[in-house]
Amino acid sequence: MDNPHQRKKEPQLIRQSILQHAIQLAAEKGVNGVSIQAVADLVGVTKGGVFHHFPNKKILLEAMVISLLQQLDNVIDRLIADDPQPHGCFTRAYIEITLEKTVYGLEHSWSAISMTMLTDRTFNDYWIEWLSERLTKHQSTDADIELKILRYAADGIWLTAFTEVEDISETKLLKDELIARTYRGISS
Repeated sequence: MDNPHQRKKEPQLIRQSILQHAIQLAAEKGVNGVSIQAVADLVGVTKGGVFHHFPNKKILLEAMVISLLQQLDNVIDRLIADDPQPHGCFTRAYIEITLEKTVYGLEHSWSAISMTMLTDRTFNDYWIEWLSERLTKHQSTDADIELKILRYAADGIWLTAFTEVEDISETKLLKDELIARTYRGISS
């Protein structure tokens, strides 16, 4: 006989909730602030419930980074789809997600987690692979050396804004200038 008070098990939804709450914790407290117990408490499951989906913290963190990169892919694809100019479309999307705080739902999670991807070798490998795949995919539109320099400039501005007190108006001004420069050299 079924217990009417027993919650239906929905493993995919629980797994997704675990990942989203791990991302939220990492964004708020850094990766070191992500504990299995804290995630379990936020999701409303036991630690065993978290371990059922992710056998250890390292696997949870790797899944979290992969999930975030998939979300990033979706945002990049949307930005590219909305861009009427093929030349430099990936670079413009890259600059946008790098220097804008509120882009299609990435909000707080992207900048906090991206620092982790830069400083932790395991997560850095995921980032390098993601970027390499994207650059290969967009080679026909974004291989120019000028566009590469603009992406590097966006990374530098992001790092400065991340590590110092950010001047939002200056960051916006620089972002707008970088994006404007992606259109230079396009034949009319």
